Amino acid sequence: MKTLTLKRDRALLEKRRLKAGRYFSQGKSQAFVAKHFNVSTSASCQWYWQWKEEGNEGLASKGPTGSDPKLSEENKKKLKKLILEGPKKSGYQTEFWTLSRIRDIAKKKFKVTLGTGSVWRTSFLSAFPAKNRKEDRNSGMKKRYKIGSSKSFRN
Repeated sequence: MKTLTLKRDRALLEKRRLKAGRYFSQGKSQAFVAKHFNVSTSASCQWYWQWKEEGNEGLASKGPTGSDPKLSEENKKKLKKLILEGPKKSGYQTEFWTLSRIRDIAKKKFKVTLGTGSVWRTSFLSAFPAKNRKEDRNSGMKKRYKIGSSKSFRN
């Protein structure tokens, strides 16, 4: 069975649960299902009771979880462009981006209020994928992002 990554594939997870349902209908035990799919016995027990009470519908995906993103993909691209243009172009006196500054730009340009973690994920991590940060670190270009010092986290 394919190992699932941190980013969940709902269709693949649903397929796995439905296959577990077929095993349950064949009389296979929860322990067998847990071992076969390399999941906890607690997970297989939950699947079993969902299957027993609702059949395959109980094992179907419930759809995406969590709230809808505040920034559309298009606005994320626009924010990335603003970040890459630099803070001075957005009216700041220094060339250091801070999470507060990025949050302020998002509020001014897109009329959304983002939390600090959201700003970090949607701006810095998307603008500078881990692969590029690793390459820069390996080549000694740690100053490229101008985010490395404690000064960079002040307005």
